[in-house]
Amino acid sequence: MAKRKLTNQQSRRVKKRRVLQQKTEMPGVAVSGEQLDGLVITNFGKKVLVEGSDGERYTCFVRQHLGKLVAGDHVIWQKDLEPGTGIINQVLERQTLLSRPGFRGEIRMIAANITQIGVVSPIIPGIHPDMIDRYLIASEQIGIDAFIILNKVDLVEEEEHWDAIGAVMLPYHKMGIPIVLTSCVKEHGLDDLQRQLGGETSVLVGPSGAGKSSLIKTLIPDLEIRIGELSAATGLGSHTTSNSILYHLPAGGDLIDSPGVRLFSPQPCSLSELERYYPDFEPFLGQCRFNNCSHTHEPGCAIVEAIEKGKIADQRLHSFHRLLREFDQSKQD
Repeated sequence: MAKRKLTNQQSRRVKKRRVLQQKTEMPGVAVSGEQLDGLVITNFGKKVLVEGSDGERYTCFVRQHLGKLVAGDHVIWQKDLEPGTGIINQVLERQTLLSRPGFRGEIRMIAANITQIGVVSPIIPGIHPDMIDRYLIASEQIGIDAFIILNKVDLVEEEEHWDAIGAVMLPYHKMGIPIVLTSCVKEHGLDDLQRQLGGETSVLVGPSGAGKSSLIKTLIPDLEIRIGELSAATGLGSHTTSNSILYHLPAGGDLIDSPGVRLFSPQPCSLSELERYYPDFEPFLGQCRFNNCSHTHEPGCAIVEAIEKGKIADQRLHSFHRLLREFDQSKQD
């Protein structure tokens, strides 16, 4: 029996099926030669969602040698034959990268190419200076600015509560760190927050329950629509912030929502490096009796003396000691 000759249309269908089968067996085979610029919106497992220069979103495979990508990464990619898909060939050099130590010593990336960190601390259940200090140190380590968002201020009922809050926040005010007071319920401070975010690529960080999602919903009125589009693009159904996600703000600037973590740790560093990440320590560094003073038990410690004279807040030394212990422990592990 003679072999049946395929029509041109049938040939194209067979070729496309073969390409798709090859992608299934060996993901990461691009079929379009044009190299395109892209921005990673979110990572969802073995694929990432990329925004092209045309403003459209594409589900892309990542070539294995590139490693993991994160929201904010700038990439070079190619379109695939299947509409809405592609392959990432290159990750452009990151200007900044916020990450944290994960389990078993691996590094977990949070956001790339950010220009500032917004530390969200809720009034209720309470402000944790230790948490704030950790993110401030992380911002110092990667060389970007940070600001503090005191959220849920509508829950402050008594005047004396404001006195206590003021005492906790005074050290940060003295260091010149911007502090924005916000309430989604009363729509308080949202204009101030938008001005702080304008023209920047920011990441909001903080513990679960701090109100980051509520703030973002207030800043982005059509957020539910965008979440639905993300869910449809990734095929993950209902959206949950298990990975960082980048949003474009209507008033300008980009905002990356990061997953809440119970305890964030900056990258481990030496004693002398950690001291320099506490700007309020700087006037007293080098004045201790011992060169390697840990500012814990040594006699003649200039930092402890400054604490006693009220020149440094006691809460700052507590967070310093806690991080010092964690970093020492990480060396032993």
